[in-house]
Amino acid sequence: MKIYNSSNILFHLFISYILFISILIFGGSDLGRVESYLVAFFSASLSILYLSYKFNRLFGINIAIMAMIGFYIKLLIGYIFWQFYMWPDYFINPNSALAFEHREYLFSHNSMVKIAEHRIVNNFFSLPPVEYALGQGKYIFINYIMSNLYMSGNYNLLDFSIQNTLFSFYTAVVTSLIAISFGCSKRQTKIIFIISLFQPFSFISIMIWRDVVGQFFFYLGVYLLLFSFNARMIKVLIMIATSSLSMALLRSVYVFIPVLLYFIKYIKDGIISVRKILIFLALVALFSLVLSKTYLLGFLQAGYSSYLSDAGGIKFLLLLPIDYVRALMGPFPWINWFEFSDNTIFLIANYFQAVYVISIIYLTTKYYKSSKSDFKPYLTFLFFLLLSMSLVTSDIHSEYFTFAAALLLPISAKYLTINRFLMTYSSVFLGFIMLNIIYLSFGLYNQGLGSNL
Repeated sequence: MKIYNSSNILFHLFISYILFISILIFGGSDLGRVESYLVAFFSASLSILYLSYKFNRLFGINIAIMAMIGFYIKLLIGYIFWQFYMWPDYFINPNSALAFEHREYLFSHNSMVKIAEHRIVNNFFSLPPVEYALGQGKYIFINYIMSNLYMSGNYNLLDFSIQNTLFSFYTAVVTSLIAISFGCSKRQTKIIFIISLFQPFSFISIMIWRDVVGQFFFYLGVYLLLFSFNARMIKVLIMIATSSLSMALLRSVYVFIPVLLYFIKYIKDGIISVRKILIFLALVALFSLVLSKTYLLGFLQAGYSSYLSDAGGIKFLLLLPIDYVRALMGPFPWINWFEFSDNTIFLIANYFQAVYVISIIYLTTKYYKSSKSDFKPYLTFLFFLLLSMSLVTSDIHSEYFTFAAALLLPISAKYLTINRFLMTYSSVFLGFIMLNIIYLSFGLYNQGLGSNL
């Protein structure tokens, strides 16, 4: 019954998104900034309430109130950043202009506009020209999906915050489905939904990057992978292929993860039947295809080999733990945010996300044995894998793994409460404050220790 309901809620999630896009399109084109924002706000609100209602009907868990509170808070924080830093007087003065000209930041917006313009002229499902798609590279698929926001012909930047906030809600719903697959109770599932919904990195909702939307597709891929663990052969192959494509929407190198995790499960369970042998051969073929059709090998070679080439023997053993610590700490010291430059203004979200991640790791470690689910070693390995992959870049990017921390929440569900999480979060936060004070008291300002510095 739970599997049926979970499949059902994914269908309703899709309907919720269709509802969001449909209202945007039928809301009219060439709308002003205020009108466009209000249409997007109304459509997202309706989509959230619809999916919350269906979730309550199927699982008996009322998430509507917290979902709407999270929606309003994230939009408010996003607007504060927008008004005071990026685009002052956005609503008041129709002649005001964007004051933030960070090329990398605006890349997604510009790509979405071009893709949407092409689709509007041709048809909704029209693909962009091959030359343009090749120029976009690994970003083309996620930008294509995100361009749905602009299919009304309204290209108002602040509307992006509404799409981000909607997808952060979708991510929390999928996290709840994973919790249900762990056997969590209604109370535990709701707690996990709330903690997942309020991930700090999604609070600055005007971030015009693919991470918040991409996080949803990665979590969906994880859920589909877990769903495949007890499925028959044909469904296993379909689920793993879908899971791989879904994860790859965030970053193409993640395409191999479902195959790897299922392979680990396969080895762990042992080859004990003809069915498992056939699945194994099919997965080997699928994995070979993945390796030949993606730049995974090049990524690993360029990343890990360049990292390891500078560290051998004892030096390697010393540097690797340090880099793991650097990655977990995130950007450090926190004082860099007060530069208010284009490269530091959004770091505050990473600061709080680092606290969030370490809090979850602590709770997961402390209560790991309390979970009896067969899924927990795979989610733990997945998080460690993403953490390790974040080390392969010349500058450690904490965003490459911190987005996955909420996947660990079901492991500690038996003892997880809102108060316990807030107490843990507060303790870790105070620890970071003290560490910053100590760090700066030694005159180490501008001596970056954490990632991205």
